[in-house]
Amino acid sequence: MKIVKDYPPNIDKIRELFSLSGKEIFAWDDIIYSPASGELPPWLIAHEEVHKKQQDGDPEKWWARYLIDPHWRFEQELEAHRAEYRSYCEQEPNRNRKRIYLKTIARRLAAPMYGRIASFEKAKRMIKK
Repeated sequence: MKIVKDYPPNIDKIRELFSLSGKEIFAWDDIIYSPASGELPPWLIAHEEVHKKQQDGDPEKWWARYLIDPHWRFEQELEAHRAEYRSYCEQEPNRNRKRIYLKTIARRLAAPMYGRIASFEKAKRMIKK
């Protein structure tokens, strides 16, 4: 996937729904938009590759649903977070760092942006499955 230091074409629609920090990363087909940095670690690329696959060649349709359906958005993110965690674990031998990273991404998945569908503890369990 190509990484671009910019925002995706639908950024105005995204901003209507979400308060962004500027550190978010977005997949639009085979482009990863990373406004804060042009470089990403392999585990974040793995996360975005899942979204590329989910978009199935139609990022406009995928994003339209992503923005209006919090339960579906959560399921999409859960799959991507699992891939991210697996990729991180493949490259990180330290168990303590793996545990810390799991907590980090579980907090993200349990956050309002993803509808608070799962608690932090449940998000951790779901990611590890």
